[in-house]
Amino acid sequence: MSWLLEALSALGAGQRLMMGAMLLAGALYLFKVVKIGRLVGSVLSSGAAYGIVVLVGAGVAIALGWVDPNVSAMTSQLSTAVDAVWSAVGEWVIDQTIGRLEASA
Repeated sequence: MSWLLEALSALGAGQRLMMGAMLLAGALYLFKVVKIGRLVGSVLSSGAAYGIVVLVGAGVAIALGWVDPNVSAMTSQLSTAVDAVWSAVGEWVIDQTIGRLEASA
């Protein structure tokens, strides 16, 4: 970094110009981070809103007797679904991850 300051001073630009450029670059990166944070926040808040609606609907359905929850059956079905998804895409995900790690090494 000192060589850059020396080059700028040799060209007649002082440390003020360099400091201004660094502050401008920092502001641009901060702007990008805030923009990404706003996107992530909106996605999470939408997901939370959908989750609340689903939970309230499930609570009302259970309270009115429309649904009789069977925890054993639900966990068994969830386990079957996770196994099916993992057998479909699990090996592919592992192969892609190992391939990218080997390519970057």
